[in-house]
Amino acid sequence: MAATRGQPPWPALVKAAALFDKPGDALDIGAGAGRDSLHLLSRGWSVTAVDSSPSSIAALRRLAGDRFNVVQATAQDFVPQHPYDLVNAQFSLPFIRPADFDATVARLRDAVRPDGVMCTTFFGPHDYWNRPGAELTFSTREEVEQIFRGWGILELTEVEEDGKTADGSPKHWHVFHVTARRPPRERRQLRL
Repeated sequence: MAATRGQPPWPALVKAAALFDKPGDALDIGAGAGRDSLHLLSRGWSVTAVDSSPSSIAALRRLAGDRFNVVQATAQDFVPQHPYDLVNAQFSLPFIRPADFDATVARLRDAVRPDGVMCTTFFGPHDYWNRPGAELTFSTREEVEQIFRGWGILELTEVEEDGKTADGSPKHWHVFHVTARRPPRERRQLRL
């Protein structure tokens, strides 16, 4: 959390928020120090920020306002109370245990309003952390596409490169950045 304090928002989140004509309700999963939440709040969004870390919760509560709700919970324990225009989960969903991953991602995806957007990151199978015994979830491109089947995938970018973690440690990254739009409601046809 300390390593990301004061960092700019993730570019994918900035682009996703810009897709909307006016701000709405956003959910920020794994909000950390609030880099993405702060960006959304500064643009007029109402934000629910979710994180399980006590230090993150303390940092997020310092941002508190009438359009900002902070929830201490893991992604797998969080149950959305209403739908959101934008669900953001940057580098948080892969940390869900494989046994809880599918149900959690489905619940968060289903929390997106019709014509809303989900912006998220998944770890790919070549990621350095994909080692025996890792309690993380790694997804193939096909699995990521399947998660958003029936949605409009606005961006699906695969990145595989050597880099560093937030604390500066070297790491080989394999990630998928996804921005997808839920389809608008289908109109029901009247039966006579």
